[in-house]
Parts: sequence; structure tokens; C-alpha cells
Amino acid sequence: MEISEAIDKVLNAKKELEAAWDGNPLPSFVLNQDFKILHCNASAIEFFQTSFFQILGKDFVELFWQEEMQDEIRSNGFRSSEQSSFPVILSKFEGSFQILSRSISGDRIVVYIINLDSILLPGKREEEVRLKLALETGQNGVWDFSLRQGKAYFSPHYIRMLGFDPEHFPQNFSHWETLVHWDDREKIRSLFESYLNGSISSHDLEIRMFTKAGKIIWVWSRGKVVERDENQLPIRVLGTHIDITERKKTEIRTEAVIQMGQSSTFIDNEEGIILLALKYAIPLTESEYGIVRLYRDGIKTIETGLSKLRHHTNSQFKTIQKQSDIPKIIRELSIKLESGEKESVELILYNKRGEYEEIDFKEVELLGTELVHILNKKRTEDLLRTSEWNLQSIVECSPNGILILVEGTIQFFNRSAEILLSQNKKELQNKKLSEVFGFLNGDDPLIFLETLSNNGISPNQSVVEKNIILSNGQKRWISFWAIEIIYNRKVAILVNLNDLSKIKDTEVQLLQSEKLATIGQLAAGVAHEINNPMAFIASNLVMMKKYHEQVVSFLGNVHSILLEYKSSSEVSSLLSQWNSIDITNVLSDTNDILEESIDGASRVVDIVRSIKSFAHITKEETFVDCNLNEVISSAINIVKNNIKYNCEIILTLDANLPEIKCHPQEIGQVIINLIVNAGHAIEEKKTFGLFPETQGEKPGKIEVMSRLIPAEWNQTFVEIKIKDNGIGIPEEMKSRIFDPFFSTKETGEGTGLGLSISMDIIRKHKGKIELESIRCEGSTFTILLPTNLED
Repeated sequence: MEISEAIDKVLNAKKELEAAWDGNPLPSFVLNQDFKILHCNASAIEFFQTSFFQILGKDFVELFWQEEMQDEIRSNGFRSSEQSSFPVILSKFEGSFQILSRSISGDRIVVYIINLDSILLPGKREEEVRLKLALETGQNGVWDFSLRQGKAYFSPHYIRMLGFDPEHFPQNFSHWETLVHWDDREKIRSLFESYLNGSISSHDLEIRMFTKAGKIIWVWSRGKVVERDENQLPIRVLGTHIDITERKKTEIRTEAVIQMGQSSTFIDNEEGIILLALKYAIPLTESEYGIVRLYRDGIKTIETGLSKLRHHTNSQFKTIQKQSDIPKIIRELSIKLESGEKESVELILYNKRGEYEEIDFKEVELLGTELVHILNKKRTEDLLRTSEWNLQSIVECSPNGILILVEGTIQFFNRSAEILLSQNKKELQNKKLSEVFGFLNGDDPLIFLETLSNNGISPNQSVVEKNIILSNGQKRWISFWAIEIIYNRKVAILVNLNDLSKIKDTEVQLLQSEKLATIGQLAAGVAHEINNPMAFIASNLVMMKKYHEQVVSFLGNVHSILLEYKSSSEVSSLLSQWNSIDITNVLSDTNDILEESIDGASRVVDIVRSIKSFAHITKEETFVDCNLNEVISSAINIVKNNIKYNCEIILTLDANLPEIKCHPQEIGQVIINLIVNAGHAIEEKKTFGLFPETQGEKPGKIEVMSRLIPAEWNQTFVEIKIKDNGIGIPEEMKSRIFDPFFSTKETGEGTGLGLSISMDIIRKHKGKIELESIRCEGSTFTILLPTNLED
């Protein structure tokens, strides 16, 4: 019996709930997670003007909203895990509606449709009071919130600003909050929480709101606490809203222009700037898609676009490549602009919730114009940058040094100038010209260049060659050309420097070679002329010695016979005459004289042969087979007289030395230079008294050695060493002794080219010179010459 009564009570409760459900004046629906209608009441059937069976299983979103709003409702409109309330935008039905929804299980949602047109306004007296407030604030939209009761008042002007009818607009905070944009809703809730807890007494901010037609407008919200309770906590806030949509769109467009302009310097391609413009154009017009096309001569060169992804917190974008990537086009805004001769830009926006308005066209056209301007500017900057880079590359790669001087200070220089002037970047920048180099004749470099720059603009008319000395002591021949220019808005001098040192070295070497050739020809001629008389002098001396031997033998016999007959007065007279003349010693001295004369004649012949060997002239650049031992001997014979008083030469020559291809005259010149330098080093050491007294009058020693040595890659070299015990070379000068015009001798005693020319000669023979030197102990020069030049 008790179970039966319980069942009856449950059945009666069910009937009461069904009656209440069906009697509910609000159209009510039970939906599944896919928004399919599982159940609805009588008001719902009446609202849709259909039957229960026809509406059952239908998609509630498709039945109620227009197509362009459906995707947003599915993603943002309903919250399956909470209670929600939001205004209806772009409904398929006439009137103003509010949607209430609540989750009743994991996959069930109850939805109610509220017809806002049926809600009445507050009493006339309260309306009159608030009307006075509205009048006091002018034409601004006025709102009045009761913080604790949740009640609100909105002025007619404010309601019309949102697109609603003032007579059918719910005067409550919950309804108004649903009109706030998704991205700003949390901001508003936080704002009124701050009012409630008393942390603020006024506010001034910008928010976005939906209108009845689904349009997004920007409003400037200002409010202030006008009433407090006994604890001084706010209970009423009054404020205004001003529609600043047009101003805000201008700000967004201005921000877009600034960002595009700033980004154009580091965005490499035009497509990146276009996409940046679309990121602003799409929200600016409340569109969903954007495409930009670039045309040249009527042919499309670039097409790219963006798609705005639906998200309830912020806007996100996805790149699309062409119009066909857009699912369905409902509305379109197209702007085409000329960007130059035979060039144009087309900017197209798609799918705004409502129709595109005049302000949308205006802002997009302005944004497009700025985009065209920035693209053209970027192209110009890229061309200038490329031109500048090319010019800089040309300047930096120029073999000539380039300087720009402002008031005698170096403001610009290229890499060649650094190398030529033996300075690095830090040393050259902002340095006075006179601190970098000077002229040997004492002229001021700046005055010289100022005068040179005023001589004319033709390089051929104003090139001047000068011998300069650098700050590190090196000397160089430089040709100068200068002209006045404007640099950084200041009068400056552009200087072109050309290093002539190698050319001058070559000229000196050619001159030296010509001198050597002339001397060689002269020496060869003199040697030839001396050789002829010396031939018969030597021959006659030999013959005279033979005759002398015969005469000595004959006179010896005669003297013996005279001694046997010395009793005879005639013989005695002859013997006295023999003794008085001292014929015996005369004959002996004559023999010695003849021996010495023959030896002297032989030495003269050897010297002549050495001169002829050294002076032997071959065709230019022609290498001949040569025995280096002979070249060494000839060179020593030539210079021996210059050094014989201070030193002796010790020869250690490899008798098995193979012949190598070379210029004998040039190799001989190198050996002469090194031996002469060794003699000077010994003479200098002797002058300073640095030799021990036990070494006598000739303390110097010059060792000349030759030998064959193996090296890497199966190559062999002939090694020539010239070692002396002279003064040696200071450590700081070792790296400079082969530099042209560098000399340790006093001015006028040397050209400073001997070792430089020697180095060039050995390099031409594919060899090398090495130096070892210890101060006050001596120096050793080692020459290595390959036995096979082809290897």
C-alpha cells in the first residue's frame, strides 16, 4: 500500500512538472551536445510555427540563427559546463531575443528563448529622474548601475546606440553584460568587482560591444561612484558611454601603418608586410578572411591572405594562399589601388556579420593606400640598400686606398687604406692625418691634399707621386689624387691612394739590372781586351823563363871555366866584374821575378775569367744549367779585394753538387750582396772593438758552404750558407731587413735595396732565404734553390 502511494505521488509530480514545462511561456528546449532538439514545450512549437514531430531532432542553431552566425554560436554561444546568457545577433526571426542556457547533465542542455520586446520598462517617476541625469550629461549614452541589486538603467540614446528599441530593452546588468565583446567581458567583471570591494571610485576605459545587428562598436566608458552605504562602500555607479568606433578604427589603421613602416626594415619579402596589413584590416572591418593580390602588367605576381580563427579569448590567424581556400563567400569588400606604372594592388575582405558600411570602405582604402606607399618605399629602400651594398663592396674591394677627411681627421677608410697605411680600424678612425704618415721632404700632408683637391676634378691632372714615411717608420711610394666632396653635410676631401712601392722597386731593380748588364758588357769587353795581351804576356814570360834557365846554365859553365883560369889578368878582370855585378844573385832574382810574374799573369787570367763568367749575359727570363760552385767562386774573386783586410773567407763547397737551372749573373749578385754585407758587419764589429785582441788584425771570418739536401715531396735543394762573425742584426729589425729602402747604414751609404732585390731574385728562382742572427755573435743567411724548377 505504501509503495502504491509513493508511485502515485511520483506520477502526480511528473504530471505537475510536465504541466509546468508545457505551461512555461518561454520557448524551452532540451538539446544534446550536437545541439539536436531532444524535447521542447508548447511555446517552442508555437514560436517555430510547426509541430512537435517536425521539430524533434532538428539542429536548434540552424533553426534559430542566420548562417553567418552559426559557427560562432557553436563555438562560443553555449557553455556545456556552466550557466550562460547572451543576446541574440543575426536571428532568423524579427524582434530582440535573449538566450538562457544551463547544463543538466554531461550531454544535455536546457535552452530558453526570452522575447525582450515583451519586457516593460520601470515606472514613470524613476524614468523621469534618470532622464534628468541623461540631460545633464548631454548626448552621451547614460547608464546607472545598482551594484548590490543588479538593477540598471540605460538612457534611450544609449539603447539606440546599441541598435535596440528603447521601449523593449531589459533594464538589468545581466542582459547588458551579454552585449559586451568576448575579449572585454572579463575586464568588465573585474571592474565592477573592484567597485564592490571599494578599491576604486571611478574608471575610464575603452571596451567593445555588440549591437543588435551583430556589429561590433567601440565605446569609451567612464563612471564614478555616486552613492555609498553607511560603511562607505559603493552601492551605485553612474557613467556614460560614447561611441568611438570611427576614432578607434582610425587608431587601429594608424597603428597598422606604424607597424608596417617599422617592420618593413627587417621583413625581407613583400608578402610579410601584406600579411601584417591583413592582420589589422580583418579586425578593423570585423571580417573573417582577407586576400591581397599584386599585379604587374596585368599579370598576378603575388596572392596571399589570412583567415581569422574563431576563438573566445583573442584573435588568431591562419595563412591562406588563394581565394579558393575560403569555404564560402557571403559578403565582400574590394579595393583596387594603382601602386606605380603598370602595377596595382587589390585588397579584398570577406564575410562580415552585417553588411560592409561606408566607414569600412573608407578605412580599408586608407589602409590600402598606406600599404602601397610602404611597399613602394620598401622597394626603393631595398634598391638603395642594394646599391649602397654594391658601392660599399666596390669601395672595400678596391685595390686603392680610399680616405675621407673632415678638417684633417679621417672619417672613412677602406680595407686597402688600412693595409697601405699599416693601421687597423681603431687606429685610423677619427685620427689626424699627420699622425698616420708624413712626407720625407717635411711637407704637411693636409696642406698638400687641400692644394691637390683644388687643382681640378680630373684624376689625370692631379695625380702626384710622393715618398712617405708611416708612423711605424716604413717608407713607401704613394700616388695621391684628391677632390672636395660633401660628407655628412660637411665639406670633406676624398683621397685616393695608390701604392707604387712595388712599381718603384721594379723600376730600381730594372735600373739595377740595366746597370749590371752595362757593367757586364763593359767588364766582358775589358776582360776580352785584357785577355788578349795577357795571353802573349803569359806566353812570353814562360818562354823567358826557359831562356833564362838556358842562360843560367850557360853562364854557370862559363863561371866554372873562368875560375880555372883566374890567374889570367883578363879572366881575373871578368871575375871581378862578375862579383861586382853579383851575376849569381841577379840570375837567382831574375828567376824569382819570372816565377812571380808568371804567377801574377795566371792570377790576372783567373780574375778575367771570373769577370767574364759573372758578366756573361743571357736572354731575359732564360734559365741555363749552371754549377753554383763556379758562381760562388767567381763572386768571391770579385769582392775579395773589398774584404781581405778585415776577414778571411773559408770555402766548404760540395764537389758533387749537381748543375741547376738558374740565372748565374743574378745568383752571383745575391752572393756578392750577402758577402759584402757580411764584410760590413765584421768591419762595424771591429770598429766598436768587440773582437778579442787575440784575433789579430784580421779577426773576421766568412764561411761559404754549399751542399745538396733532401726536402719534402721528394724534392731536393741546393743549400748555400754564408755565415759571418760580425755585429749581428737587432731582433726588432729582423722582420724588416728585406723591406725595400730599409737600411741600417747611415744616410747616403746604402740604398736599402740589396736584400730586397736578393729576396726577389731567389723568389723568382722558386727558392727562399732564411736568416739566423745573434747580436754581437754573427749572422747566417741560408739560400735554398730547387734542383728542379718544374717540381
